[in-house]
Amino acid sequence: MALQGKGFFTNVLSECEDGDPAAITAAAKSAGLSHVVVKIAEESLAIGVDSQGIDIMPQIAQSLQSAGIEVWGWHHVRGNDPDGEAKTAIERVRALNLTGYVINAESDYEQPGRDGVARQFMAALRASMNVPVCLCSFHFPNFHPEFPWSAFLEGCEYHMPKVFWEQAHNAGEQLRESKRQCDALPNARTYIPIGAAYRTTGWAPLPGDISDFIDTARSLNLPAVGFFQWDHCRKYLPKDWDMVANCSWPITPVKPQTTAQSGEPAPFSIEFMAKLNSRQAAQVAELYDPAAVRTWLNDTVYGVIDIRAAYEALFQKLPLGIVFNLRQAHVENDVHFLTWKAGSLNGETTLLLKNGKIIQDHTFISS
Repeated sequence: MALQGKGFFTNVLSECEDGDPAAITAAAKSAGLSHVVVKIAEESLAIGVDSQGIDIMPQIAQSLQSAGIEVWGWHHVRGNDPDGEAKTAIERVRALNLTGYVINAESDYEQPGRDGVARQFMAALRASMNVPVCLCSFHFPNFHPEFPWSAFLEGCEYHMPKVFWEQAHNAGEQLRESKRQCDALPNARTYIPIGAAYRTTGWAPLPGDISDFIDTARSLNLPAVGFFQWDHCRKYLPKDWDMVANCSWPITPVKPQTTAQSGEPAPFSIEFMAKLNSRQAAQVAELYDPAAVRTWLNDTVYGVIDIRAAYEALFQKLPLGIVFNLRQAHVENDVHFLTWKAGSLNGETTLLLKNGKIIQDHTFISS
């Protein structure tokens, strides 16, 4: 399901309701949260694994998931070991069966030469990450021109800027300006703001700020909002927590875009598989946006010309007589999820469409 509703980020899970899975789930349900975003890693180090190697997170994640609350993971990356960070992210998302993954990248990526590092990280990540990916960073991009916005966002489904209005009480105003700047970025993605629910020296968000933030988000027709951070807010800002809980956010059911009675895949999924089986690279490339990004295994190519060349290489290597067979398919808004088999190859493909064309293709292949 596409991300909707209210969510909260955690920092130290053991400080959220004393780390009790049932209490965490009860608090989330009482607050009307649709999703919780837990910290899963710091650089290449997994978070939530104790000194004896015991992972304390699965019980909490499973408790929330059993209550119908989505669990996403956030990860602070610095770019010193992009391949190692990507490997850790993939392992944690799979181990916890998370719904989505959030990249928290900040000032480390404003250093010279970091665009290539960001692309390296994203290529390694999307080669094996088959859940939605979000970027969580500065809320005013115009103030951070050195940050590799395009490199990160081209591999993301969502943009989650940290709209932290520190030393002020104009949450709605800052939210509107943040969305304006983020929507103007190359590779702009669905905007889901993260609000301030913590205190600093001499400042804390007021309950009225929280209400202003949520009301403004709804007036902008945003699908979801989030707040940072649970452990701090529950302990030091209980009135802010209550305001989040008391602000309603109806969830719109998303109907899969497939034929319910026959169970047949959506027309675009059928067309995509038919183009693959034509073994005509030009025909497959017609399905892609000119600025599309395609990642198969560890190979990322940019633009429809290079995508066509990649398919030509694939079809040349593939033995004659091999057929792409669609095994499972479903659609959530503009995202098509396909599972297929071609000879000894097993593929899991995620296609993000924009104006009827593929803008992102992330495929994981095993044999």
